[in-house]
Amino acid sequence: MGLGPRLRGDDVVTISTIPWGADLAAAVAQFSDIEAVHDGARGITLVELARRAAGLASRLRADIAPGTPIATCLPNGIEAVLVSMALRLAGAAETALSPSYTEAERRHCLDLSGASRVLTAEDIADDEADPAALPPVPGEAWGRIGFTSGTTGRPKAIVTTHQARWLANVLQRAHLDPIPGRDNRVLLMTPFIHGAGLITQAFHDRGGGIVLLNGVDLPVVRRVLEDRSVDHIFAPPTVLAKLVGAFEGCRFDHIRTIFCGTAPLLPALYAKARAIFGPVIRVTYGKSEIVNPIALLPPSSTDAYYADPDPGEGVCVGWPGTGVEVELRESEVFLRGRHMYAGHIDAEGFHALPEDGFHATGDLGRIDALGRLHLIGRMADVIKSGGYKIHPDEIERVLAATATVAVVALPSEYWGEVIVAVAETTDPAWPDRARAALAEIARYKHPRAFLTVAELVRNPQGKIMRRLIRDAILESHRLIDGPHPTLEPR
Repeated sequence: MGLGPRLRGDDVVTISTIPWGADLAAAVAQFSDIEAVHDGARGITLVELARRAAGLASRLRADIAPGTPIATCLPNGIEAVLVSMALRLAGAAETALSPSYTEAERRHCLDLSGASRVLTAEDIADDEADPAALPPVPGEAWGRIGFTSGTTGRPKAIVTTHQARWLANVLQRAHLDPIPGRDNRVLLMTPFIHGAGLITQAFHDRGGGIVLLNGVDLPVVRRVLEDRSVDHIFAPPTVLAKLVGAFEGCRFDHIRTIFCGTAPLLPALYAKARAIFGPVIRVTYGKSEIVNPIALLPPSSTDAYYADPDPGEGVCVGWPGTGVEVELRESEVFLRGRHMYAGHIDAEGFHALPEDGFHATGDLGRIDALGRLHLIGRMADVIKSGGYKIHPDEIERVLAATATVAVVALPSEYWGEVIVAVAETTDPAWPDRARAALAEIARYKHPRAFLTVAELVRNPQGKIMRRLIRDAILESHRLIDGPHPTLEPR
């Protein structure tokens, strides 16, 4: 018996409509009584959340066409989850702004997206509706507009269709192992508008709940860990480092999975986290343009990797996820997936994906003998000093045992660029410890100056902002150039 025509790799599978309301109604029918969201002080059941979101969606549908950009700017909490769900049900292009943005950043993002309306908690009324009564939305309509972190300039607007959002959620659920159910809850502390939102929808669809805190509130985290209110945690390395620092010597052996991504997980941090939680960390690779899972390293494989790391460059982020294609072009990582973005918006307008459908990530990588992707660094961050190309990530990994460190480059007529290491510490002896640690790498990779700060600049996702750190150094110090460059305070 024939199986019908075979799809080529470059065929595009289109989905004409997305039944967000029907999908949510099916989850409610199975799991109506679960506590869908708890914000550390109060909770809401899935049926109440769904019906109130459907009520807001019904009002929005009367006013907007599918794909209309509508902005939100809400802190983590029940309202953030409810409004996001309502915009999905309404078929709008959810335009998620971080509450940490400055007024100028908010205005820039609103201008790029074309959103003329910003929903707040005051827009949530008491009216309810049945999500099953809401018709499907066009798959090709814009479903979300997110923003790059702006590490190399002003943020770009990243446009994702409803079809891509639906597929991303299906893939997120498919890669959850162990699969959560009605007795499972995940602790979320990072901004809901980023990875926490993806995990929320996947857990709700499986009957799981979330504890959504507005930041890393360590007393509350300790409470929910000690009373076993959660058995999963979403903790990028910056969050994981805070947990490790607060709970060193403790043991929480009931945690099933720690979802970790957004930045390389260094061996020293993994070892400390493993001692507290066990071998439960799952590493993923995701980007604004093509969300998790791009690549994935399950907990057992993560534990095996950190027990015997690959001796080559970079940090392992695992094997490509379902439907994801990874190509290396002169070491730059190019990605293509069925759930990726449709294009981006900048000051010149909307730019669709290239014809081949691949996204140039700007990340540098390599594929090992087992087919796993390793991230080496960023093209934009490569330092050119004395005729050498140097990856700051390599230096930061060497210095990670001494402190949290950012490595940046300052312009130099003599060297091209001068390497500077900046540590998040108040220890006056740190420069000496850093120099001792650097003995294991080539001399030309050693920083020419060592600075300390109380806190490194980070974006809302917790990523260290090298560009802003470099700019701050240039404002506060003067480079004395030459064969033996030095920094002097201004």
